Amino acid sequence: MKNKDEERSRRYPVVEHMRWQILEWKIQRIGYACLFTIVLLGACGLFSKGVLSDTGKATDDGSLQVEYERFGRLDSDMAMTIRVKPQQEHFTLKISGEEMDNFQIQSLQPQPQRASSSKNALELSWDMPRSPAGATVWIGLQAQNPGRYPVTVTLDQQASVHFTQWIYP
Repeated sequence: MKNKDEERSRRYPVVEHMRWQILEWKIQRIGYACLFTIVLLGACGLFSKGVLSDTGKATDDGSLQVEYERFGRLDSDMAMTIRVKPQQEHFTLKISGEEMDNFQIQSLQPQPQRASSSKNALELSWDMPRSPAGATVWIGLQAQNPGRYPVTVTLDQQASVHFTQWIYP
């Protein structure tokens, strides 16, 4: 039970304006809730790696699947996994968009048999493995600048996947 005397303004021993004190307490509680929400969202991956960041897209026929991180941090490592279903003996992936100017490729496995670049696009070619599961390409990237970067991954100039990555400073 609240004591009404505690909510009254007083002059002795210190001048207190309880209306402003109560307002300050409410603002503090709102601030604590906001900070807790930011920490919780950060732990879940809103600002980098985590459940909210890890996502994927695929073509309608499932011939191309891309798993990537929706949110990243400047100068931190990011992963992209591209899965290709077998269609022919060779396959070519084209990664295009502003991302190619902003990201530095740290690793690429397996190594392509042929690679070329033009403007904002990187073309990589491999032989299709004999596995019925298809092929998987792992790319390790590192962002160089903050911002929003649209990306397109195209398989054999036919099937393509479009997505956007956000890079925080």
